[in-house]
Amino acid sequence: MPVSEPMPTLPDAASPAPDSPAAGLERLSALHSLGILDTPPEPQFDRIMALVSRYFRVPFGSVTFVDDHRQWFKASVGFTHRADPRGQSICALTVDAGCPLVIPDLRADPRTAPLDAVQGGHQLRFYAGIPLRADGHAVGTLCVLDTCPRDFSAEDLEVLAQFAELAQSELRLRLALRDLEALALTDPLTELPNRRAFQRELASACGAARSGQTRVVGLLDLDRFKPINDTLGHAVGDAVLRFVAQRLLALLRPGEILARYGGDEFTLLLTGPDADARAREIALELPHRLHMPSGLRVGVSLGLVSVSGPADPKALLELADQTMYRAKAAGTIAAHSRFPDDLNPARP
Repeated sequence: MPVSEPMPTLPDAASPAPDSPAAGLERLSALHSLGILDTPPEPQFDRIMALVSRYFRVPFGSVTFVDDHRQWFKASVGFTHRADPRGQSICALTVDAGCPLVIPDLRADPRTAPLDAVQGGHQLRFYAGIPLRADGHAVGTLCVLDTCPRDFSAEDLEVLAQFAELAQSELRLRLALRDLEALALTDPLTELPNRRAFQRELASACGAARSGQTRVVGLLDLDRFKPINDTLGHAVGDAVLRFVAQRLLALLRPGEILARYGGDEFTLLLTGPDADARAREIALELPHRLHMPSGLRVGVSLGLVSVSGPADPKALLELADQTMYRAKAAGTIAAHSRFPDDLNPARP
Protein backbone atom coordinates (compact mmCIF):
# COMPACT_ATOMS: atom_id res chain seq x y z
CA MET A 1 0.00 0.00 0.00
CA PRO A 2 1.44 3.45 -0.85
CA VAL A 3 3.32 5.15 1.95
CA SER A 4 1.38 8.37 1.33
CA GLU A 5 -1.95 6.88 2.49
CA PRO A 6 -3.39 8.30 5.72
CA MET A 7 -2.04 6.78 8.93
CA PRO A 8 -3.24 6.87 12.54
CA THR A 9 -1.56 9.75 14.32
CA LEU A 10 -1.49 11.24 17.77
CA PRO A 11 -4.93 12.65 18.72
CA ASP A 12 -5.23 16.39 18.57
CA ALA A 13 -6.67 18.81 21.10
CA ALA A 14 -10.20 17.94 20.01
CA SER A 15 -9.82 14.33 21.12
CA PRO A 16 -12.18 12.97 23.80
CA ALA A 17 -11.36 13.74 27.39
CA PRO A 18 -9.28 11.19 29.33
CA ASP A 19 -11.02 8.31 31.02
CA SER A 20 -12.99 9.05 34.16
CA PRO A 21 -11.31 8.32 37.52
CA ALA A 22 -13.41 5.17 37.83
CA ALA A 23 -12.34 3.97 34.38
CA GLY A 24 -8.74 4.78 35.26
CA LEU A 25 -8.98 2.64 38.38
CA GLU A 26 -10.50 -0.20 36.34
CA ARG A 27 -7.62 0.06 33.88
CA LEU A 28 -5.06 -0.09 36.70
CA SER A 29 -6.89 -3.05 38.21
CA ALA A 30 -6.73 -4.85 34.85
CA LEU A 31 -3.01 -4.08 34.60
CA HIS A 32 -2.26 -5.32 38.12
CA SER A 33 -4.31 -8.47 37.49
CA LEU A 34 -1.63 -9.53 35.00
CA GLY A 35 0.96 -9.70 37.79
CA ILE A 36 3.59 -8.63 35.29
CA LEU A 37 4.96 -5.35 36.66
CA ASP A 38 8.50 -5.57 38.06
CA THR A 39 8.91 -9.19 37.01
CA PRO A 40 12.25 -10.43 35.61
CA PRO A 41 12.84 -10.61 31.85
CA GLU A 42 11.19 -13.57 30.14
CA PRO A 43 12.53 -15.11 26.92
CA GLN A 44 9.16 -15.19 25.14
CA PHE A 45 8.85 -11.39 25.29
CA ASP A 46 12.53 -10.86 24.50
CA ARG A 47 12.20 -13.04 21.38
CA ILE A 48 9.20 -11.07 20.16
CA MET A 49 11.08 -7.77 20.51
CA ALA A 50 14.15 -9.17 18.76
CA LEU A 51 11.98 -10.23 15.80
CA VAL A 52 10.16 -6.88 15.70
CA SER A 53 13.35 -4.80 15.69
CA ARG A 54 14.93 -7.01 13.03
CA TYR A 55 11.86 -6.90 10.77
CA PHE A 56 11.43 -3.12 10.92
CA ARG A 57 15.17 -2.37 11.13
CA VAL A 58 14.78 -0.08 14.12
CA PRO A 59 17.31 0.50 16.91
CA PHE A 60 14.66 0.81 19.65
CA GLY A 61 11.49 -1.03 20.62
CA SER A 62 9.72 -2.30 23.69
CA VAL A 63 6.89 -4.21 25.28
CA THR A 64 5.79 -1.53 27.71
CA PHE A 65 3.22 -1.39 30.50
CA VAL A 66 1.92 1.92 31.81
CA ASP A 67 0.56 2.41 35.32
CA ASP A 68 -0.46 5.63 37.07
CA HIS A 69 3.07 7.02 37.47
CA ARG A 70 5.46 5.30 35.06
CA GLN A 71 6.07 3.25 31.97
CA TRP A 72 7.88 -0.01 32.58
CA PHE A 73 9.61 -2.18 29.99
CA LYS A 74 8.95 -5.91 30.15
CA ALA A 75 11.20 -6.36 27.13
CA SER A 76 13.14 -3.84 25.07
CA VAL A 77 15.72 -3.36 22.37
CA GLY A 78 18.14 -0.41 22.57
CA PHE A 79 17.07 0.80 26.02
CA THR A 80 19.31 0.06 29.00
CA HIS A 81 16.84 1.24 31.66
CA ARG A 82 13.57 -0.40 32.73
CA ALA A 83 11.26 2.54 33.49
CA ASP A 84 10.47 6.21 32.84
CA PRO A 85 8.10 8.65 34.55
CA ARG A 86 4.65 8.59 32.96
CA GLY A 87 4.98 12.22 31.98
CA GLN A 88 7.98 11.27 29.82
CA SER A 89 6.24 8.31 28.20
CA ILE A 90 5.28 8.23 24.53
CA CYS A 91 3.58 4.87 25.14
CA ALA A 92 1.25 6.53 27.67
CA LEU A 93 -0.20 8.49 24.75
CA THR A 94 -0.96 5.22 22.95
CA VAL A 95 -2.56 3.77 26.08
CA ASP A 96 -4.66 6.90 26.63
CA ALA A 97 -5.76 6.90 22.98
CA GLY A 98 -6.60 3.19 23.15
CA CYS A 99 -5.74 2.66 19.49
CA PRO A 100 -2.66 2.24 17.28
CA LEU A 101 -0.61 5.43 16.99
CA VAL A 102 2.06 6.42 14.50
CA ILE A 103 4.09 9.61 14.95
CA PRO A 104 6.30 10.08 11.86
CA ASP A 105 8.38 12.86 13.46
CA LEU A 106 8.37 13.19 17.23
CA ARG A 107 9.94 16.66 17.10
CA ALA A 108 7.12 17.92 14.90
CA ASP A 109 4.41 17.04 17.40
CA PRO A 110 4.01 19.51 20.30
CA ARG A 111 3.20 16.75 22.81
CA THR A 112 6.29 14.66 22.11
CA ALA A 113 8.82 17.31 21.08
CA PRO A 114 9.74 18.32 24.69
CA LEU A 115 10.19 14.77 25.98
CA ASP A 116 13.62 13.70 27.26
CA ALA A 117 13.72 10.71 24.89
CA VAL A 118 13.36 13.10 21.97
CA GLN A 119 15.57 15.95 23.12
CA GLY A 120 17.98 13.88 25.24
CA GLY A 121 20.49 11.10 24.69
CA HIS A 122 18.35 8.79 22.56
CA GLN A 123 17.31 11.54 20.12
CA LEU A 124 14.20 9.62 19.09
CA ARG A 125 12.32 10.91 16.03
CA PHE A 126 9.84 8.18 15.05
CA TYR A 127 7.29 6.13 16.99
CA ALA A 128 4.68 3.48 16.16
CA GLY A 129 2.78 1.60 18.85
CA ILE A 130 -0.05 -0.92 19.22
CA PRO A 131 -2.02 -1.14 22.49
CA LEU A 132 -1.88 -4.30 24.60
CA ARG A 133 -5.08 -5.04 26.50
CA ALA A 134 -6.31 -6.76 29.64
CA ASP A 135 -10.02 -7.08 30.46
CA GLY A 136 -10.75 -4.72 27.56
CA HIS A 137 -8.47 -1.94 28.85
CA ALA A 138 -5.31 -0.67 27.15
CA VAL A 139 -2.58 -1.40 29.69
CA GLY A 140 0.56 -1.24 27.58
CA THR A 141 2.03 -1.25 24.10
CA LEU A 142 4.28 -3.00 21.69
CA CYS A 143 6.18 -0.24 19.95
CA VAL A 144 9.08 0.53 17.63
CA LEU A 145 11.14 3.72 17.57
CA ASP A 146 13.83 5.20 15.35
CA THR A 147 16.31 8.05 15.51
CA CYS A 148 15.17 9.52 12.21
CA PRO A 149 11.72 10.43 10.89
CA ARG A 150 10.18 7.76 8.71
CA ASP A 151 6.98 6.80 6.95
CA PHE A 152 4.95 3.85 8.15
CA SER A 153 2.41 2.36 5.78
CA ALA A 154 -0.90 0.76 6.62
CA GLU A 155 0.73 -2.56 5.74
CA ASP A 156 3.55 -1.85 8.21
CA LEU A 157 0.99 -1.08 10.88
CA GLU A 158 -0.79 -4.36 10.20
CA VAL A 159 2.46 -6.31 10.58
CA LEU A 160 3.20 -4.48 13.84
CA ALA A 161 -0.31 -5.39 15.04
CA GLN A 162 0.41 -9.06 14.28
CA PHE A 163 3.57 -8.89 16.39
CA ALA A 164 1.53 -7.25 19.13
CA GLU A 165 -0.91 -10.16 18.95
CA LEU A 166 1.99 -12.48 19.81
CA ALA A 167 2.61 -10.45 22.95
CA GLN A 168 -1.13 -10.37 23.62
CA SER A 169 -1.22 -14.17 23.39
CA GLU A 170 1.50 -14.38 26.04
CA LEU A 171 -0.61 -12.17 28.31
CA ARG A 172 -3.66 -14.38 27.78
CA LEU A 173 -1.57 -17.44 28.60
CA ARG A 174 -0.34 -15.70 31.74
CA LEU A 175 -3.91 -15.05 32.86
CA ALA A 176 -4.95 -18.61 32.06
CA LEU A 177 -2.09 -20.00 34.15
CA ARG A 178 -3.01 -17.65 36.99
CA ASP A 179 -6.62 -18.86 36.87
CA LEU A 180 -5.50 -22.50 36.84
CA GLU A 181 -3.30 -21.89 39.87
CA ALA A 182 -6.21 -20.21 41.65
CA LEU A 183 -8.38 -23.26 40.94
CA ALA A 184 -5.65 -25.56 42.24
CA LEU A 185 -5.58 -23.58 45.50
CA THR A 186 -9.36 -23.33 46.01
CA ASP A 187 -11.80 -25.78 47.58
CA PRO A 188 -14.62 -26.10 45.01
CA LEU A 189 -17.36 -26.73 47.58
CA THR A 190 -16.79 -23.80 49.96
CA GLU A 191 -14.66 -21.60 47.64
CA LEU A 192 -12.22 -21.21 50.52
CA PRO A 193 -8.46 -21.76 50.15
CA ASN A 194 -7.70 -25.47 50.26
CA ARG A 195 -5.11 -27.51 52.19
CA ARG A 196 -2.33 -26.73 49.71
CA ALA A 197 -3.05 -23.01 49.81
CA PHE A 198 -3.11 -22.99 53.62
CA GLN A 199 0.16 -24.90 53.88
CA ARG A 200 1.74 -22.37 51.52
CA GLU A 201 0.47 -19.43 53.59
CA LEU A 202 1.57 -21.04 56.84
CA ALA A 203 5.05 -21.80 55.51
CA SER A 204 5.36 -18.20 54.36
CA ALA A 205 4.20 -16.86 57.73
CA CYS A 206 6.61 -19.12 59.60
CA GLY A 207 9.53 -18.36 57.31
CA ALA A 208 9.05 -14.59 57.30
CA ALA A 209 8.24 -14.20 60.98
CA ARG A 210 10.26 -11.65 62.87
CA SER A 211 11.29 -12.39 66.44
CA GLY A 212 8.35 -11.76 68.72
CA GLN A 213 5.74 -11.75 65.95
CA THR A 214 2.75 -13.76 67.10
CA ARG A 215 0.96 -16.23 64.89
CA VAL A 216 -2.01 -18.37 65.90
CA VAL A 217 -2.87 -21.54 64.03
CA GLY A 218 -6.32 -23.00 64.57
CA LEU A 219 -7.68 -26.40 63.57
CA LEU A 220 -11.48 -26.69 63.69
CA ASP A 221 -13.38 -29.95 63.41
CA LEU A 222 -17.16 -30.35 63.16
CA ASP A 223 -18.82 -32.51 65.80
CA ARG A 224 -21.62 -34.94 64.93
CA PHE A 225 -21.10 -34.32 61.23
CA LYS A 226 -20.95 -37.97 60.13
CA PRO A 227 -24.53 -38.73 61.29
CA ILE A 228 -25.76 -35.81 59.16
CA ASN A 229 -24.13 -37.30 56.09
CA ASP A 230 -25.28 -40.83 56.94
CA THR A 231 -28.92 -40.00 57.71
CA LEU A 232 -29.69 -36.95 55.56
CA GLY A 233 -27.32 -37.47 52.64
CA HIS A 234 -24.25 -35.80 51.27
CA ALA A 235 -26.16 -32.91 49.70
CA VAL A 236 -27.26 -31.81 53.18
CA GLY A 237 -23.73 -32.41 54.48
CA ASP A 238 -22.34 -30.18 51.72
CA ALA A 239 -24.86 -27.48 52.62
CA VAL A 240 -23.72 -27.67 56.25
CA LEU A 241 -20.07 -27.29 55.22
CA ARG A 242 -20.90 -24.24 53.09
CA PHE A 243 -22.92 -22.74 55.94
CA VAL A 244 -20.09 -23.22 58.45
CA ALA A 245 -17.55 -21.78 56.00
CA GLN A 246 -19.66 -18.65 55.47
CA ARG A 247 -20.21 -18.14 59.19
CA LEU A 248 -16.53 -18.62 60.00
CA LEU A 249 -15.50 -16.28 57.23
CA ALA A 250 -17.85 -13.60 58.59
CA LEU A 251 -15.89 -13.66 61.86
CA LEU A 252 -12.58 -12.82 60.25
CA ARG A 253 -10.89 -9.54 59.47
CA PRO A 254 -8.85 -8.74 56.35
CA GLY A 255 -5.56 -10.61 56.43
CA GLU A 256 -6.89 -13.44 58.60
CA ILE A 257 -6.97 -16.75 56.71
CA LEU A 258 -9.59 -19.48 56.77
CA ALA A 259 -9.19 -22.65 54.72
CA ARG A 260 -10.98 -25.93 54.29
CA TYR A 261 -8.30 -28.41 55.27
CA GLY A 262 -10.24 -31.48 54.24
CA GLY A 263 -13.45 -33.34 55.06
CA ASP A 264 -15.08 -31.48 57.95
CA GLU A 265 -11.87 -29.74 59.08
CA PHE A 266 -11.10 -26.05 58.71
CA THR A 267 -7.88 -24.19 59.53
CA LEU A 268 -7.22 -20.63 60.71
CA LEU A 269 -4.13 -18.46 60.52
CA LEU A 270 -4.03 -15.22 62.52
CA THR A 271 -0.99 -12.95 62.59
CA GLY A 272 0.01 -9.71 64.22
CA PRO A 273 0.28 -8.22 67.72
CA ASP A 274 -3.37 -8.96 68.56
CA ALA A 275 -3.43 -12.51 67.16
CA ASP A 276 -3.90 -14.10 70.60
CA ALA A 277 -6.72 -11.69 71.48
CA ARG A 278 -8.37 -12.29 68.13
CA ALA A 279 -8.20 -16.06 68.65
CA ARG A 280 -10.03 -15.68 71.97
CA GLU A 281 -12.67 -13.44 70.38
CA ILE A 282 -13.31 -15.96 67.61
CA ALA A 283 -13.51 -18.87 70.04
CA LEU A 284 -16.04 -17.01 72.19
CA GLU A 285 -18.17 -15.85 69.28
CA LEU A 286 -18.08 -19.08 67.29
CA PRO A 287 -20.86 -21.00 69.13
CA HIS A 288 -23.30 -18.13 68.57
CA ARG A 289 -22.69 -18.13 64.82
CA LEU A 290 -23.50 -21.76 64.06
CA HIS A 291 -27.24 -21.95 64.71
CA MET A 292 -28.58 -23.27 61.42
CA PRO A 293 -31.99 -21.99 60.20
CA SER A 294 -33.11 -25.55 59.44
CA GLY A 295 -32.77 -26.56 63.07
CA LEU A 296 -29.83 -28.86 62.38
CA ARG A 297 -27.30 -28.85 65.18
CA VAL A 298 -23.61 -29.08 64.45
CA GLY A 299 -20.98 -28.51 67.09
CA VAL A 300 -17.32 -27.57 66.66
CA SER A 301 -14.07 -28.31 68.42
CA LEU A 302 -11.22 -25.86 67.97
CA GLY A 303 -7.55 -26.25 68.77
CA LEU A 304 -5.52 -23.04 68.89
CA VAL A 305 -1.72 -22.89 68.97
CA SER A 306 0.14 -19.63 69.53
CA VAL A 307 3.78 -19.08 68.61
CA SER A 308 6.24 -16.19 68.52
CA GLY A 309 9.36 -16.24 66.38
CA PRO A 310 10.49 -19.02 64.01
CA ALA A 311 8.44 -22.19 63.91
CA ASP A 312 8.07 -25.48 62.07
CA PRO A 313 4.77 -25.39 60.09
CA LYS A 314 4.28 -29.17 60.25
CA ALA A 315 4.83 -29.24 64.03
CA LEU A 316 2.41 -26.34 64.46
CA LEU A 317 -0.34 -28.20 62.63
CA GLU A 318 0.32 -31.41 64.54
CA LEU A 319 0.08 -29.56 67.85
CA ALA A 320 -3.11 -27.79 66.72
CA ASP A 321 -4.57 -31.20 65.87
CA GLN A 322 -3.68 -32.58 69.31
CA THR A 323 -5.10 -29.47 70.97
CA MET A 324 -8.33 -29.76 69.00
CA TYR A 325 -8.81 -33.35 70.17
CA ARG A 326 -8.25 -32.22 73.75
CA ALA A 327 -11.10 -29.74 73.30
CA LYS A 328 -13.30 -32.45 71.74
CA ALA A 329 -12.59 -34.88 74.58
CA ALA A 330 -13.28 -32.21 77.22
CA GLY A 331 -16.52 -31.14 75.56
CA THR A 332 -15.34 -27.53 75.18
CA ILE A 333 -15.32 -25.32 72.10
CA ALA A 334 -11.63 -24.48 72.17
CA ALA A 335 -8.32 -25.43 73.75
CA HIS A 336 -5.15 -23.32 73.66
CA SER A 337 -1.47 -24.21 73.57
CA ARG A 338 1.81 -22.35 73.26
CA PHE A 339 4.30 -23.73 70.78
CA PRO A 340 6.83 -25.70 72.91
CA ASP A 341 10.50 -24.89 72.60
CA ASP A 342 11.52 -28.44 71.81
CA LEU A 343 9.52 -28.30 68.58
CA ASN A 344 11.10 -25.03 67.48
CA PRO A 345 14.08 -25.86 65.21
CA ALA A 346 15.45 -22.32 65.46
CA ARG A 347 16.05 -22.58 69.20
CA PRO A 348 18.82 -24.53 70.93
